[in-house]
Amino acid sequence: MPADDADVFEADLPLVRREFPWPIRVGCVVAGAFAVAMPLWELGRALWPLNLLTPFFAIIIGGAGYVGVQFMRAGLSGWGDVWTYPRDEIRVQRREWGRHTTTRLTTANVATVEVRRSEDADHDDAPWQVVIVPKPTVSGLAAIAGAGGVFDAGRFGSEAYAERVRNALVAHLGL
Repeated sequence: MPADDADVFEADLPLVRREFPWPIRVGCVVAGAFAVAMPLWELGRALWPLNLLTPFFAIIIGGAGYVGVQFMRAGLSGWGDVWTYPRDEIRVQRREWGRHTTTRLTTANVATVEVRRSEDADHDDAPWQVVIVPKPTVSGLAAIAGAGGVFDAGRFGSEAYAERVRNALVAHLGL
């Protein structure tokens, strides 16, 4: 079974290493701080003394503050996703908000591995996606998986290569 990255490439197993790059993280924090501070600075004068338009400006400032806080939250989270391939299992290691979690995918909790065509395939350079679908009977695994309740093994430019990756994952898991 794969011992390092070179072995992963030889076996057609996907090399999954996703991270939120630090320059983008810094940009998100700066944009979020700007989105919080600027409306408060410019429109804060409209909040006091109370008048008929105070609720209108409070909604604008509150909405901008909410969006800004979400940008700062995304920038500070430090999200990362790394897959490793020990014998007969896949370990999905995630990092978010300083917490490290590991999810083990085995024949006991994986229903199937599928190749799907992206919904916006007409505008996508890599329209084929390989996903690992957890068994519905395994409590909470779909929630851990994230968007769509599946583990995303990556996007690929051709259906044939996506099938090779799917077959490699199925063979590795022993499905």
